[in-house]
Amino acid sequence: MALTLKNDVMFKAVYGREDEDCKEALIGMLNLILGRKEDPIRAITYRNPFNIRETDSQKEGVLDIKAETDSGELLDIEMQFAEDDEIIERNLYYHCGMVTQGLAAGEKYGKLKKTISILLLNFTRSEKSEKFHTRFMLKEPDTGEILTELFQMHYIELPKVNPEGKPVSELSDVEQFLEYLKYAGEPGKEEYVEELKRQGGKEIQMTDTIMHKVTEDELLKEKAIARDKFLHWQASIERQRKRQEAEKAELDQQLAELAKQLAESAEQQAQKDLQLKHAIQSMAAAGMSRAQIAGTIDMQESEVEQYLL
Repeated sequence: MALTLKNDVMFKAVYGREDEDCKEALIGMLNLILGRKEDPIRAITYRNPFNIRETDSQKEGVLDIKAETDSGELLDIEMQFAEDDEIIERNLYYHCGMVTQGLAAGEKYGKLKKTISILLLNFTRSEKSEKFHTRFMLKEPDTGEILTELFQMHYIELPKVNPEGKPVSELSDVEQFLEYLKYAGEPGKEEYVEELKRQGGKEIQMTDTIMHKVTEDELLKEKAIARDKFLHWQASIERQRKRQEAEKAELDQQLAELAKQLAESAEQQAQKDLQLKHAIQSMAAAGMSRAQIAGTIDMQESEVEQYLL
């Protein structure tokens, strides 16, 4: 079974272990994604370093990377393989937890640390924008005034990277790196990945070196395969749920249309009955007998009688 960096066990094993090479690779990725050329991250301290045992205890949980930079920024980085309709709410919940954990008991609020969450998504979060990297902060909607720089949430939507299929030479450094994250280890993409490695920056080289070491670790490989099976099963369940919801929505729409048609038909019939009643009563008022009325409108006398009651 092919193992890719979209598998969060693999992702955390590459970027989240207490190893200087892993730290350098993570720093390189963060500076590239966050565009930190002027104010680069120079050092990282893990708050939840990779532990292979956690892949069992967190089988259905979140295998994120929590870290603190040399300047005191708190980071939460996550690779999300399967679609999740509650991804925003969950991210907000974990991010708020990171905010509160960044302030020790008794410390003044002015000591609050900057918090940054980065979600790498193997699916499209929103159709509102073609941008693959969207950043959200607290700001006033009318003036655009940013309330604070201390709270940042980043979403990287991998399917939106290079949708036109441009050649590697035409991609930016960050696009090349994200394409590598998306396709490294994918069957049939070997030639493309090699091209990304040849033309890409040091961030790709560092990641690729560590990834090869990780895949040679049999125990870790076993855990990653188990996780991969779970992630694909989870994605399959989600697709099935969405398909069932779509089918139900379509059926509900059909039923609503039918109910509307029936209601319109009933209203039309009621109007016809009212018109007929007025016509019959008018003929009766003009002195026509029930038999004459019935003969005129081709009805039974008993039916005419009902309209004269």
